[in-house]
This record gives sequence, C-alpha cells and structure tokens, in this order.
Amino acid sequence: PTTISNFASIRPVLASGAHSLARVGHGRCKAEMENQQFAQGTLIWIKHEEEVWAQAEIVTSNEKESIVKTAEDPNSRIVLGPHEPIFLRTEDVFTGEGLSVLDDLCQLTHLHEPAVLSSLQNRFDIDKIYTFTGPILIALNPFKTIRNLYDEEVLRSFMTTKPSTKPHVFNTSNSTYRGICDRKKSQTVLISGESGAGKTETTKFVMKFLALAGSSDGQVTNVEKQVLESNPLLEAFGNARTLRNDNSSRFGKFIELQFRGGSQEAAQVGMSGENCRLCGARIQTYLLEKVRVCDQQEGERNYHLFYEACAAAVSLNGGLDYAFPQKLPENKVKEATKLNLEGFSDVGGFAYLTRSTCRTLKDVDDVEMFERRINAMQTIGISHDHITQVLRMVAAVLHLGNIKFDAPSNNSEGSTPMGECDASVAMASNLTGVERKTLESALCNQTRVTRTEKIKSPVGVRQAADNRDALAKAIYGIVFNFIVQTSNASIGYIADVKLFAGVLDIFGFECFKMNSFEQLCINFTNERLQQFFNSFVFKLEEQLYEREGIAWDPLDFPDNQDAVEMLQAKTVGAFSILDEECVVPQGSDQGFCNKLIKQYKGHRRFDEIKTKPTWFVIKHFAGPVNYCSDGFLDKNKDQLSNDLIECMGNSSNDFIKGLFQKDVKYGEVLNPPEEAAGGKKKKKYTVSSEFKDQLSSLMDIVDLTEPHFIRCIKPNPRNEPDSYDRKSVTEQLRYGGVLQVVQVSRAGYPVRINHEECWDDFKIIAQPSVITGLKHVDDAKIRAQKLLEHLTKELNVSTPKHGLPWAVGKTLVFFKLPSFERMKFARTELLVKNSTRIQATYRRYKMQNKYKAIRLFAKHVQACLRIKQARMAYELKRQQNATVKIQNQARAMAERRRYKALLMKVIKLQAWRKGITGRKHAKEFKKYRAASRIQAAWRKTQEQKVYIVLKKAIHVAQERWRMHAAKSQMKKLKQEAKEVGALMAKSQKAAEQATSLRKRNEELEAIQLQLQSEKKSLQTKVKSLEESMEQMQTQMDEVKDQAEEAAKLAADNSKMVVETESLKKLEDELAAKDAEIVKVKEEMQSMKEAIEKQAAQLTEAEGRYQQLLKNTAMQSMAGLPGGAAAARAPAAAGAPRRANSSNRNVFIQLVGAQNVGKTCLLEDFIKEQDPEQLAKFNEQRQNFMAHHQVQVGDRGLKLLDCSGNSRAAHLVKERFSRSAWVFIVYDLSKQESLDMALALTQEVHAAGARVLLFGNKYNADQGQAIEVDVAKAKDAAVRAEGVAMESSKLMDAVRFAMSSSEDSEAPDAAQGVDGLSPDGRRSSISAAIDSVKSWFGGADRTGKGTNLGVLRPSLKGTKAMKQARKDGDSNADLRPVQELQDSESAVTCICFGQERLHKAYVLLATASKDGTVVVYRCYRTEMEIAMLSDQDFPPDANANFNQPPADHSNIAVHSRLMGHSRAITSIFFNLLEDQLVTTSIDKSVRFWGIDSGEMLKVFTDSSPVPVATFLPFNPEVFVAANSNAVLRLVNVQNGMVLQKLKVETEVRALKFDDTGLFLLAGTKSGSIHVLEASDSSTLKFKFKVNLARGGVTCITFVPASYGQPPCLLVNTSDSSAAIIDCTYGPPAGVLTNLAVRHRVRVAHSLLPLKCCYSPSGQGYLISGSEDKEVYIYALGKGANYKMQYLKHHQVPVVAVAVNFQDTLLASADSLGRIVLWRRMDFSHIQE
Repeated sequence: PTTISNFASIRPVLASGAHSLARVGHGRCKAEMENQQFAQGTLIWIKHEEEVWAQAEIVTSNEKESIVKTAEDPNSRIVLGPHEPIFLRTEDVFTGEGLSVLDDLCQLTHLHEPAVLSSLQNRFDIDKIYTFTGPILIALNPFKTIRNLYDEEVLRSFMTTKPSTKPHVFNTSNSTYRGICDRKKSQTVLISGESGAGKTETTKFVMKFLALAGSSDGQVTNVEKQVLESNPLLEAFGNARTLRNDNSSRFGKFIELQFRGGSQEAAQVGMSGENCRLCGARIQTYLLEKVRVCDQQEGERNYHLFYEACAAAVSLNGGLDYAFPQKLPENKVKEATKLNLEGFSDVGGFAYLTRSTCRTLKDVDDVEMFERRINAMQTIGISHDHITQVLRMVAAVLHLGNIKFDAPSNNSEGSTPMGECDASVAMASNLTGVERKTLESALCNQTRVTRTEKIKSPVGVRQAADNRDALAKAIYGIVFNFIVQTSNASIGYIADVKLFAGVLDIFGFECFKMNSFEQLCINFTNERLQQFFNSFVFKLEEQLYEREGIAWDPLDFPDNQDAVEMLQAKTVGAFSILDEECVVPQGSDQGFCNKLIKQYKGHRRFDEIKTKPTWFVIKHFAGPVNYCSDGFLDKNKDQLSNDLIECMGNSSNDFIKGLFQKDVKYGEVLNPPEEAAGGKKKKKYTVSSEFKDQLSSLMDIVDLTEPHFIRCIKPNPRNEPDSYDRKSVTEQLRYGGVLQVVQVSRAGYPVRINHEECWDDFKIIAQPSVITGLKHVDDAKIRAQKLLEHLTKELNVSTPKHGLPWAVGKTLVFFKLPSFERMKFARTELLVKNSTRIQATYRRYKMQNKYKAIRLFAKHVQACLRIKQARMAYELKRQQNATVKIQNQARAMAERRRYKALLMKVIKLQAWRKGITGRKHAKEFKKYRAASRIQAAWRKTQEQKVYIVLKKAIHVAQERWRMHAAKSQMKKLKQEAKEVGALMAKSQKAAEQATSLRKRNEELEAIQLQLQSEKKSLQTKVKSLEESMEQMQTQMDEVKDQAEEAAKLAADNSKMVVETESLKKLEDELAAKDAEIVKVKEEMQSMKEAIEKQAAQLTEAEGRYQQLLKNTAMQSMAGLPGGAAAARAPAAAGAPRRANSSNRNVFIQLVGAQNVGKTCLLEDFIKEQDPEQLAKFNEQRQNFMAHHQVQVGDRGLKLLDCSGNSRAAHLVKERFSRSAWVFIVYDLSKQESLDMALALTQEVHAAGARVLLFGNKYNADQGQAIEVDVAKAKDAAVRAEGVAMESSKLMDAVRFAMSSSEDSEAPDAAQGVDGLSPDGRRSSISAAIDSVKSWFGGADRTGKGTNLGVLRPSLKGTKAMKQARKDGDSNADLRPVQELQDSESAVTCICFGQERLHKAYVLLATASKDGTVVVYRCYRTEMEIAMLSDQDFPPDANANFNQPPADHSNIAVHSRLMGHSRAITSIFFNLLEDQLVTTSIDKSVRFWGIDSGEMLKVFTDSSPVPVATFLPFNPEVFVAANSNAVLRLVNVQNGMVLQKLKVETEVRALKFDDTGLFLLAGTKSGSIHVLEASDSSTLKFKFKVNLARGGVTCITFVPASYGQPPCLLVNTSDSSAAIIDCTYGPPAGVLTNLAVRHRVRVAHSLLPLKCCYSPSGQGYLISGSEDKEVYIYALGKGANYKMQYLKHHQVPVVAVAVNFQDTLLASADSLGRIVLWRRMDFSHIQE
C-alpha cells in the first residue's frame, strides 16, 4: 500500500472486481448501511458510471428501496435497491477562500471513498496538490508549474521545530529531519505512485530539503552536492519516456542519507537544538528494466543517455572529441575536458533506438542534458577515464543492437552475422576490447560441458539474436551497477553513523492485460509494504485509543499476512516453487503453474483460470491480478551464455573485464568456486531469490525506522494540467493503499466528533427534562456521555458484536456507524418534522394574510358590482321612459302625415282650377311681352352701332394723349432718379463717417480720461524730469560755449597743442550727456507703460477682492452649525435632489485631469494617516480606478482614486452617483486642468454628490507661475453648492469634508403621505387597493403620465403605420426594423459596445454556436443623434458623425472574428471598449482587436469556460469560471493565475454590482455566490443564496431607481426569472443580503437564455424564451409585473440586449437570426 500503480490498461481486466467495496475497505460499512433507512432530505453519494460517485438526496426510503434525486437533475428520480452502495454526504461549507477544503481528510465527518475523491478534486482545482490523509501525504501531479510552491523562501519556511499542519512535501521532509535531530531515530520516506504521478520529482524535493536542512550557514558541502547530483545521473541511465511519462523511472531505489550531529550553534533558519548535517549516503537499486534496452513500445523511448550522447556526437559534425562544456557555463562545471564519443552517431542509425518513432522530448535539449549528466558524474567523483569507458560501453550496446544474423548456406540451423553489419560488429568488438571472431563465435555458438569434454555447437538465427540482446542487457546492467557503486563510493557511506533518512522511490502496484514475472515481483513488494503500512497505522490507531482512554477491538482491523505468506513462504511459497522448478531437470513454465495451482487451490487469495492452463490469479490487497506463467523460468534465471561471459571476461579492455569479474553472477563462471566440504554446492542464483533477499533487507531497515508516506497520484492519463479524471484517481486511491488508511483508521469507530459538537447535534432529540438537567454540567465529556446513555435507551440503539455502540474519549466522541446513523436519523426526522411545522405555521400566516387581502378584494369587487347593477337598473328605467316618449312621437308623426296628405289633395284641386284661368292670362301676357321685347331689341341695335363707333374713336384719342404724357413723365423721373441715388450714397457715406468719428471720439475721450488720470500721478516725476532737463540743457549750453571758445583758441597755433586734451574731454562729456538724455526719455516711456499696467491690475484686483469677500463669507458660514446648509439653501431649490446616503458607498472620489498630482496627494495622505495601506496603494497605482480604505483617526474612510485618462471618463462619471464627496483636483500652474475641472463640476452636481474644487499648490510652491483664475474656480464651486480651496496637502480637504458630513447627518423627519407608512414605505393594504383599481382601470396613484412602454422612440413612423397600430397597446409602436443572419448556427450571446464614443454607429457583437463572432455596425438614427448630449458625448471632428446615413437600417459588418472551434458561451467588451473578449467550451478565453479582427491573446483552461468578466477597478485582471466549479483570477499581461476559488458547482453567470466591489456568481445548481473584490487581485467569499431549482443562466444588475433598491434580474432554467433585491449595510456600502422580490414566468428549461434591462418608464425586464417570443415585464410600482411579449421569431429566442441609449433592442434565436427592434415616433404626424 505504499505504492500506486500503472492503471491505464487494467480497467477492462478489473471492471467487475475493482469496485468491490470489500477491496475498498468498506464491506462492513456497506453491510450496515444497506439495511438502514434514511430520513427524507439526507445528503448521500451514489454510484455513477462516469463520475464514479455522484451527489444525491434521499426523497423516500424504506427497507426495500430508496428513491433519490441527483444534484445534476433534481427533477428526475432514481430508484436504488437494498444492496446498492450508499454513503452519507455532508453539506458544503464555505469560507472566505470559497468552498472549504480540509488539509487532513481524516477530519471529515464521513470518511469514505466518495468523500476522499471529492475533497481531493476540490483541492486540486485550486492548485492545492498536497493533502494529508492521516499519516499519508497525497501528492497530485499538476503537470504544470505552480507559482511560489517550491521557492527557496517556502523551503526555508518549513525549516522549523514547530510542527506545521499545512500539507506539503517540505512538511513531510521536515518531520523526517526533526525526527533525526530531536528523537535521534532513523527515518524513512516511502514515495510511491504510478508512472507519471511525480515520484521522481517528489524524491528530488525530499532530498533537496534533507540536504539543505542542516546547512544553517547556507553553505552546501561536497557531500550534499554529490547527493543532489546523484538524481540526474541515475535518471540518465535508469529513466526513459513511456506512454504515460516523459521521465519515468524504470527501476526502484532506496537512498540512505546519513546525518551526523553538528555543533550546538543555533540555526539561522528557525531550527533549535542540535542541527544534524548530511555526512554520507548510499543508494540501493531494485529491478532495473533491462528489457527496455532491446525493445520499446511505439511512442516510448530507450533510456535517456542513448539519445543524449548521440545528439552530442551529431553536434560534432563528424568529429570524435567533444569539448565539454559547450552549453553550460564553465563556472558551473567542475572541470572542462574533452570526451571521446567514438561509436555514437545519429539516432536513426541504431536499431535499439528506432523501435519507436519517438526520438525527442518536448522542450528538452539533449545536448544540454548530456552536459548535465557529465557534470553530475564529475561532481559525484567519477574519473575522466571511467566516464570515457562508460560512454564506450553504452556505444557498444547500440552497435550490438545493429548486428543481424542469417543462416549460412551450408548450415540452415546455424547463424552468422550479415555482411551489411560488418561495421557494427567491428565497432562493437573494438569498443568492448574483444576480437571480432571471438565475439561472432560467442554470439553464434553454444558450448556444452560434459564430464569429459566441451562441445561447441552452432545456434540458430533466433538464438543468436537472443544472445545478442542478452549481452546488450548484461553490459548495460553492469554499467548501471557500476554507476551506482561508484556514486556510493564517491559520496561515502560511513559505517559508524547510525542515523539516516531513507528515501524509497519504488514502482507501484501493476496490473496489465498481460502480467508476467516482473509484475509478480513488483506486486509482491507492494504486498510487503502494505503489510508494513497496516501495522504502522494500526499502531497509530492503538495510540489514539489509548490516548483517548477508550476500549478497542483489534479484530476490526484488516491484515494481508496470508497474501505475503503465499508468495514468500519457504518451500511452499510461489517464489520458492519457481526456484525449485528452475533447478529441476526439464522444468517448465507449465509445470510451475501446475504446482502452484495444486499447492494453493481453494486458498482465498488464489484462483485459477480453467480456460487458460498457464495462467493463475492472485488476489492482492488492491485487487485480483491475472498472471501468465510463460517465460517465468527464463526471466527468473536471467542467464547469459558462458561463451559470452568468457568472451567479455577475456576482453583487452580492463574496465569491462573488471566489471564482469566482479559481478556476482558472472564471477562464478569466470572464477569457479571450489566445492564446499561435504560436496554441497553453492545455491544457484535466481532473480526471485536475489529480489527476496533485497526486499527482506529493505524491510528490515524500514522496520527499524519511523516511516513517512507520500502517495503520488496522476490526476489524468493524458498528462494535462487542471484535468481531474475521477475514474483514474479512484483506481489509484484503491490500489495505492490510500483508502486502506480510511479502512484502518475508522475500522473501530468510523465517526468521530468532539464533545461540544455531539451535545449541539443530538440534544434536540433527547427528552427536555434530561436536557434541562444536563445544561448545568460544566464538564463537556460527562455531559456528552450522559446524553448518549439517555439516547441509547431512548432510541433503542443496538449493541454491536465487538465493543460498544459509542465511546466517549478525552477530547472526542467515537461512534460505530449503525449507532451514529440511528441517532442522525432521529435528528433528521425531528428536523424534518419541525421544519414541516414551521413551514405549516408560515403557510398559515401567509394564507391568512392572503385571505385578508382576498376578503378586502372581494368587498371592493362586490361594491363595484353593486354599483354596476344599480347603473344597469337606472339604465333600464331610462330606456322605458325613452320608449314611451318615442311612441308618443311616433303617433303624433302618423297623425301629422295623414293631415298633410289631406291638405295636399285640397291644394291640388285649387291649383288645377287656378291653373286653367292663369294659363289664359299668361298666354295673352306672353304675346304682349314678346312684342315689347322685339321693339326694345331693335332700338338697342340702332343705339349700339352708334355707341361702338364713338367708343373706338374716343379710345384712340385717349391712348395717344396718355402716351405723350407718359413719355414726358418718364424723362422727368429718370432725371430725378439720378439725383436721388447720388444723394443717398453721400448720405450713407456721411453716416458711416459720423459713426466712425463718433467711435473714434469715444475712444479718444477714453484715452483722454486715462491720460488725465495718468497725468496726475506723473506730474511730480515729470516736473522733476523737466527740471533735470533744463539743468542738463543749461550744462549743454555752457559746454557749447566752451567748445566755441576752444575753437577760437584752436586758431591760435601756439594754444592748439595745449588745449587738445581739454577739447577731447569736452566732446566726451557732450556725448555722455546726449546718451543720458536718450536714456531718460526711454525711462519716462517705460514708466508710463508700467503705470498703465498697474492701473489695469488694480481694477482687476478690486473685482477679485469683491468676489473673494463673497466666497469667504460663504466658507465662514459653512463652518457654523447649519451654516453650510443655509448657504446652500438658495441654490438647492433648483438643484437635483441628492440620492440617499445609504447608496453612496464611497466617501471621497478623487478626479481631475492627468498630471495634476492626484496620486501624489493621495500617497502623501496615506503615508501620513495609514501607512499600512501603502503597499496596497502601490499595487493598484496603475489601475484606472482603485478603492482605498484609509483609517483617519478613529474613522475609516473609503476613497476612490480615478484616472484622468479620457478613455475611462465614462467609467469615472458613473461613480459620481455612488460617492458622497467628489474632490476635483486641478493644478494652479495649468490653465487646462482648471477647464476640465469646471466641466466636471456641473456633472458632479447633477449626480447629487458634493463638490470640492481642490487647487494643488505643489508646483506653485516650487516656483512655477500661477496661471489659473482662482476666483473663477471659487465662483464655479459656489454655483455647484460646493467649496473651493487651495493647498498642497489633501488632509485639509478631507478634514473639511469630514466635519461637514458630521454636521449634515441629522435624520430627516418622517413625512406621512397618502398610502405611506412612517418609514416611507407603502402599506400592503393601500398597495392591494391600487392593484385592484388597476384591474378595473383605476387611475395611477402616483399621478405620473402614461408610460410609453419599453424603449425610447428613435425612428419616425409613417401615417400608414399610425393608422394600423392598435390603440391602448404600449408596444404597438415597437416594431422590428431589421433582420440579420450570418449563418444558420444558433446565436448564443449578443452585446452592444462603443456607445460612448462619438461615432455615427454603435457596435453589435454576436457570437454563435459554431464559434464565429460577427461585429455589426448599427448606425444611429436622426432622433438618436438628437438625444446625444455634449456632456456625455464630447464633440468630434469626424464628419461622418454629423452626416449619418439617410437609411436607418443601414447595417454593415464591422469585423468577423474566427478562431473558436466550438460554441461561444459569453462575449463582452473590455473596460475601454477597444477589445472584445470571448469565452468558449473549447476551453479558451480570447481577446480580439475590434477594428482589425485579429486575435490578440489566448488563455486556455483545463475545461470549458462558461463565463468571464473584468475586475471593474483593475482592467489588467479578469475573472473566468470553468466547468470544474473553479473561479480563476488571471493577469491579462502575463497570463499568470493570481487566485483560484472553488465553489460547489459550475458557475454560469458573473456580474459585478455598480459599486464594483461585489461579484455575483450564478451556479448550475441555482444558487448565487456573493464574492467581495477586496483588492485588485483577490476575491473573498461573503455568502451564498439558494435561488432556484434550475441553473442560473444570466444575471443583470439594476441600480437603485424610482424609490426601489438595487436589484438583480436572474434567469433560471426552472422556467422563471427572479427579481432579487440587494441589501447594502450595515456597514454602509457592503452587500449583506439578497432577497427575492418577485418571480415571473419565462419558458426556460433547456437553453441558456439571456435577459437584459430597459430603464424606460420605471424599468422593464426583457428576456428570451423557448416559446419563440420576447417576454417583457414591467418593474414599476403598481404595474404588477404586467407581461407583454413580442412575436416575430419562429424558433426559441436565446439572447436579448438593449443599447445604452435605450433606443434599440436586439433579439437572437437558435437559427442564427438577429432582429433589431425600435419604437416608432408619430408626434410629427398631425391628427
């Protein structure tokens, strides 16, 4: 049981027997549990085909069957029979690091195979590869480098006298070392595991620790160096690549490290007492796999040294001498030398190295490794000649493998080397120092010795090839033994030193399809070690029971003595029978198998296979193994022909000759021993006998030491990192003896809990009177014992055959499994019963409230119905009255009609008579009138003729006269027009001149006034200057006179010489005076200019002074009680109302332009107030936003440091609404910093936060000029109800903010309003009445206008659309405007991006099931552009934005991203929205350039990645979840995993709240985990909320709005969507609870549907569904979560998304179609 084996090929053989619970060590537990009944809700483990064990829960249970439901599918039911294995399971426990994982599995309440398997996986998933299981250290091979796991600091941290509970290979090594130093007793570390499990690396770490533990001075001795270098040397000769491992040890080794007590000086690394130091070592090897020299499987390699030496020879390009070193630095090697590599060449030229196509290792340089091997040989002490000889022997082995044989033409039964192999034969004979003919003869002939002579006979081709392989294996084997012996001799084994630490690295239990002699020897070793392990653990248990003071029964513990005896017993053991068969004449493998079957037939550990006569079965502790006896005898004899032995013994090469002569086996042939007295011969050598002797010697050594066990486990057969194969690990746990620890450690009393836990768990099922009496017992042990005595009688607990049902120790309570299950069943039953009562009471209370509400509703409905009934009666009466009136009117109308008919008849008669008479008169009158008309017409005709002629004449005369008058008038007008134009031009010019003159006059008057004002101030100085001018002028006149006199005198020749000097002197004085006059004039001009400038500054200063007086008055009022509020009161009337302080979790937010000194100010502030936070501050210094918790006095302040990067401006602005104070920092020496600060002031004020404009005086104090207008800053602060100050220390502003906050923390008085309770909440009755009113069309209590529905209008509709819409439907205006489809593969997720950039379009990223990502451009409409504000979207010079496309439906493909091979699970933009991040079930997270479409980075995981997200305050770190239920924090820059956090099941949704501090993780099991981002690279588990039965597929965070708290919109696969309220505080800003506000129905059970939020109205929940519709639920108060839906898709709608402007909705379905929805605007169409 100290080993773990190769299991990849044993599963088909042991499929039926491997899962036997008896083999696992739980046979008794199973038998006891099969007859047990379980309470409803009991958590259990059940068998699972793929996962081995699966989590389940009892639904019902009886004696015949148990019905359970699994965690994966809670809706399904599984029926288990009475004999099905069931194990109890504890509930998951969470800590700040996530799912709790114990360091020692023996601390588990229920310790069995599924619990061990699950716990190891939980630890492995978070890179905790070491775990204690009692005395065993389990080490899982991570197949990767884990950061800070084996560093020098970690190694030194374990060098301590205090025992550590942390599982680590260094901890076990330290326990070994302390056992030597403190107890003066030898130690042994037993390391085992299957190939690839990490045994070799673990051995290296143990040896490294032991070698360095004693070097307290840090200096490593030569012995310690040799010990450390022995590992790589043995790896070269004994390690090879196998199918499971690139560096698999093909031999076992036991290394004895001798220690000698050093001086009594205190160790500098934490050691105390005597510090022992390594002084010697010895290496023993076991069962080298020599067959690998001649043959390897495909995909494997021969031993490393062959390939490394060949690679070094190839690098010489035909030469023989290798100059060492070439790869390693010369200062790192012991000696530079030249090595003869004769015989080595390319790997492809050797048959032994081409059995497999695998010739190189990944990331391994064979030449460099060759130099490391040579350096190791030198370090150990192997001489240069011996190194050369070793290399020659290795080359000889390779050339022997190239020799091929053929039958000679004259002897078909003989053999001879082929002619094509002459070069190899010659090289082999040269390297071994044997003549060629002698070598060929020894290979192709066999000598038989008779009593009288020796007979040499040829052998066949096959036998010759076997002789060749046997010689190659023999040479390699003795060379390997030489390396081991030389290493031991060089290091030195000191006989008188008895203290040692043994490190055993040996093969594990093996079981293949074909098991032979090697497997029998290996498994026998494991049986012996298992026996030793059982006895060791048995002693530990015995000590535990004695320490606890309880009785125990040794019959409960297992033993494998019978299996060991069956193999090693003298005369009748399997190995003894094999040795006997080897010496019996004509002994055979079949004969050995028959004898074995005859001897052990019927033995419980033995079995036969009747269909295979040469096979037998041995039932080992780890399971039955089928052995094939073919070849057992030959492998046991391991013979080399005497001809070859003598050939090598007579070699001219002293090295190989000496090796053969010194070898025990070959020395008997070369140096025949004399017969002993009595004619007895020396016992013949066999492999089994030698191996038994070695193993017995090893066990004798181990028995005398204190053992330490390390079990190396290979987590998966594919050697992949972060992959945990539960089947493979389970087999290794079973066959490696780990579960035997469980069996042994819990064979007596499996369940162990402490006294307090026993009392707390089981006091609820005892009688109350007993509990009352025991409450006052102070001794926890006595109290627990009396409680259990009472429960044993009360529950009628059965007594087991051996021992008591329970036992109370000094610190623990021990239970037999049936008694514990009986008590737990009673406890669970009581809990279920009480839970039912509590639920019933709660349901009664809930139904009572519901009844009251229904009663109220019924009364209201009845009142409404009575009103309606009265209205109907009144309406009926009105109808009756109306009927009578109508009848009256009808009768009157009929009578009236009859009267009118009679009247018409009378009138017709009168008319007929009158017509006759009238026609007569009319005829006569007509004649008269006709005559009159004829006469008139004639007269008219005559007059008209005269009139027409006259009219024409008059018209002609008038036209001529008017023409003449018009011409005259035209001439006159033209003349006048010319004169008026000239006058107007003159007038206009005069007016312009007058204007310019007037302006000039005004300017001159201003100048005159200015000059007059200057004149008064300069009069004194001007007068003085004039006086000086007059004096100077006088002096000049005098000088001129003197010059004239001098000129007159110059005429006199006699005086010329005398006066020359005086003349020159006067000329110089004159020039000086002229210069002085010019200078005085310039000074006067400059003084005038200075006076003007001073006057202007004086005027400006007066204005600033007035403003400063105002601002100072405001600040002085702010310092008085209530003064600040009073000062801000006038401006507050029109300002936005500040949000509730409970929603502002940041006290101070620090913003401003770049390079204004924000970070330096904050750093000085932290140094001064809370230096402990400085390290965290430096870590987050480069982040866009960083949270800091600073302790100022006795008060903790939360500060948010925001970057001035313009690309992160939108992120900074979003934080204004969550901050109490916003400090806007500007530099007094930079005007542009003030401009930006003033722009931010209004935005902060609009967000409801308090403003403090902080002028940084640092640069001004350093001498730089002040460029900003401080008064302007103060004025802006006053307008924003804030404060402005200038300082070089941030503490001044913080002190002011703290004092102001304390003054303003007075609670507001509660105001009673209609329907509101004193705490401001609506009463349930008023809300119910509002609800009923809404059913009957009642008015809205809030009095707000009618909601237009989801989305804001963004597209102008047509008149036809308006006429076609339905009145009263708020979604009638919501229409699909565009449909996109790139492929028929289902769309899995969509999202909008780059909405805050000032562009004519936004981006829509879509991901599909086939792994493709398409990014579309969705161009903005005219209405969307009009909605944009310069505050959120600064102006851009891009002309494309100002000219959007005329067609709103213009959609273009922005980029197409190709790289994923499988479905994409999530997609999102990074914080700056310049990159796109995707996760996929192809186990990768990829970063893409949005514009270029290039893949920038790829991060891979060990399992599919469902979701990922960025840390809001650190854009260089993202959180990714995988299907192994692990959350990883990964650094984007270097891919380093900063943290791993384990949860109980797969996380499928991640979302940060708006504070950026809390991460909400939705899981497959329907729970939400709340994690706190305590800093920029760490997540801490806070709490968990069980939400639903189905898995969480999407989480959307909604900030607080419309009087409602922040909430989550969560889609779950149980056909529902939940609205969950988030509760913050206390303390303020900390998320403390999640409570379900309401659940709505969504068709969702199979697909991972997404949801989103629309802030229109009072908010809407939008979700996809599997019934082909888009669901919309109103979230506003009084809306009763009214459901609406959009119909357009023909298949399930998978994903939905709304853009930032809330104008565009995108929905995607499972056929790849994406529909874009907009709300139409009809306000431009008149009614």
